[in-house]
Amino acid sequence: MATATSKDEGQAEALKVMSRAGTEGVRVIQDTGKSIHDLKPEDILFEKLKPKGEEKVFIQNIDDAPLCYELSDFYEGEGRQTINRLFRAYLDKHNITASEALHSAREMKRLLDDGTLLFSAVAKVATFQAAKLEDSNANDRRETLFAFVDHINAAAQKTLQRPMPRIRDVGFNEAIAEIKASIKEGEDRGYLIRSAITTELVENRSYLGKLAQCIDWAVICEDPDAMLDIDIFISDILQNAEVLKDMLGHQRDTGSALVTMICFAGGEPLGEEPENLTPEHPDYTNIQLNKLIGAGKLPESQAVLVDRVRRQLEGIGPLSKGDREEEREVFHGLLQKLIPDCNMVGGPDMAEAVTARQSTIINKGGQKGMKEAAASMLPALADPARKAAYLLSLLESKLGKDLLRTDIDTHLDAMFVSTPTLNHLVREKLPPNKKMAKVTQIFHKIKESSLPEPRKEELTSRIDDLLASYIVDGKILDKIDGSDKPLHIKAFMLVSMVQPEMLPKGKASNMARQIIVNHLKRPNFEAELVSQIPDPQDQANTLRKFHEQLHRCGFFG
Repeated sequence: MATATSKDEGQAEALKVMSRAGTEGVRVIQDTGKSIHDLKPEDILFEKLKPKGEEKVFIQNIDDAPLCYELSDFYEGEGRQTINRLFRAYLDKHNITASEALHSAREMKRLLDDGTLLFSAVAKVATFQAAKLEDSNANDRRETLFAFVDHINAAAQKTLQRPMPRIRDVGFNEAIAEIKASIKEGEDRGYLIRSAITTELVENRSYLGKLAQCIDWAVICEDPDAMLDIDIFISDILQNAEVLKDMLGHQRDTGSALVTMICFAGGEPLGEEPENLTPEHPDYTNIQLNKLIGAGKLPESQAVLVDRVRRQLEGIGPLSKGDREEEREVFHGLLQKLIPDCNMVGGPDMAEAVTARQSTIINKGGQKGMKEAAASMLPALADPARKAAYLLSLLESKLGKDLLRTDIDTHLDAMFVSTPTLNHLVREKLPPNKKMAKVTQIFHKIKESSLPEPRKEELTSRIDDLLASYIVDGKILDKIDGSDKPLHIKAFMLVSMVQPEMLPKGKASNMARQIIVNHLKRPNFEAELVSQIPDPQDQANTLRKFHEQLHRCGFFG
């Protein structure tokens, strides 16, 4: 669904939609506020149907395919996502998801009867897989993949003979409980639940209808295992372009759509939730989908949205409708969402994608262009935590390992080894505690990275030196310990300095620890600590919280 400000604009947009795979017809209607079921002839401004039999579908191009070792690889993760991309035109034409095709005997028969489509897909995947194996060739892989197809078809046929509850008749949770109670040895719980879901969804030939149904089930789902299976179907549905367009609403340009998609994938509300939200509300499905993703209940669906952003960035289509400068600004806005701090949304693959996009923006191609793109990304990121997130994610990508390994080391040296002080590293005007916390975050990110251990030690030791010098030169501990504040306030401030998120273990934190230890050794320290707190209950609470903080910082072993 799309909106337009004029009849001509609406007709032009409708014809674009008409050209997409799976679209059988389009209609432009006047915005009268009526239900779609109550439209009158004068409300329809333009209508066109595609002639039957006009469209022949083909296998889509892919640039890689994961290895499939077991039958489950087809139903889950990367294997199923590859099926989604390969068969996109076919799935959209028949308004089914990849999981429905894999679990429905009728849909499997339809696909097998097509003949050439499945053969082309298997041949394409076999070529990619054979290149990754030393003891196999494309012909061997084709035979293996066709054997898997036979097993998939046999499993769907076998399930037809098994008594299964209908979700529409007994309810979702009741059907799941009945399936789980009836499982026999050798049966796959997940497969049976997905088969039951397929039986319902395959009767609904609208992707938006399928999504609404899955969201209704997810909202009431009581079984964590069943929620994982619902997530599989929702992630399949989100591969359909029209569903995404409906979810995102009208967007100014591709860049704006990608920003919205990143926010949605992060569980950020796209607007205020209406009071007394009911299933009848037009935004009910999208609001609930957003909340479920935000609650961490739909990890595969979240990953599909993030991957969609990645693939758009790797493409050559513009992000904006303006000139090169506007393109750059839109891209920088995207980077704010993709790398908000010391973490990168989408990890190594996204780091490679933004580098490819940057090479397009600076109009430099080839290996040299990629090197210049990576280097020119850093000034755009500005913040050292964001730079570290980008470089350390890029390090784990294929591009980072093959072409940019030396460049990444050079950039890390420039950031941490060559910088004279902490203030040169973090130029932003921040309070000392926030400045130290930001650098400590980078410290931990390096520790968790795939850098070799000696390299990690080199960089983290340098960061520790910078933190220690910053504390000494700024007399930060002296200002805390020598202030005229009550002892309990000073004690909590000192302990906060050695929290794991404030300072890493090392020279910097040891200086603060030593001051705390000296205080703890005083004969009547605890009495002095609470001497300026009049209420006995408040004294007890203060001592308890202080001991909790000491324990968290490792003072008790």
